[in-house]
Amino acid sequence: MADNDPRRFIPEGEGFHYDEFPFYWLVRLHALYTLELEKVLKRLNTGIPQRRVLIVLRQHGVVSVSTLAMHVVIKPSTLTRILQRMREAGLIEMRTNAEDARVTDVLITPEGVDLAARIEEATRRIFVRSYRDLDAVELERLMKVLRHMFVNLSEH
Repeated sequence: MADNDPRRFIPEGEGFHYDEFPFYWLVRLHALYTLELEKVLKRLNTGIPQRRVLIVLRQHGVVSVSTLAMHVVIKPSTLTRILQRMREAGLIEMRTNAEDARVTDVLITPEGVDLAARIEEATRRIFVRSYRDLDAVELERLMKVLRHMFVNLSEH
C-alpha cells in the first residue's frame, strides 16, 4: 500500500501500527489536556463541564439547554444537574423561553462572567504550551482536518 493511501491508518491487518492511528493520538492528547485542565480548574473550585458551559454562554449569550448540551458535549440529563448546581452558585440563570414555553434558556450572570475570565487566564498557559512551535497555518490546517473528520462521523 502506498504511503499516501489513507487506508494505512485503518486498524486492520499485520501492517497496522497503533502509533500511526490518528485516534490513538487524539485520545492521548485529550487525556493529557483533561489532566492539565483539571489541575488548574481545581484551584478555582470548578471543573471542565462548568468551564465548557461558561465559555459557550459568554460567547453566545442566551442559549437553550438543548443547544448548550450539543456545544458542551454533555448529555442533557447530566447537563441539567450541572446547570442546577451552577444556578445555585449564582453563575447562571435559567428562564423559560418567551417564544416557546417548552424551551429553557440559560444565560450567564456577572459572577459567571468573572469566573469565566479567571478560568481563561488560568488555562491560557496550557494552550500556549500546547501550540508551541506551531504556526497559524498549521493550526488552521489542523482545525480544518478535525472539522472534516467530525462532519464525516456526523453523517448517518
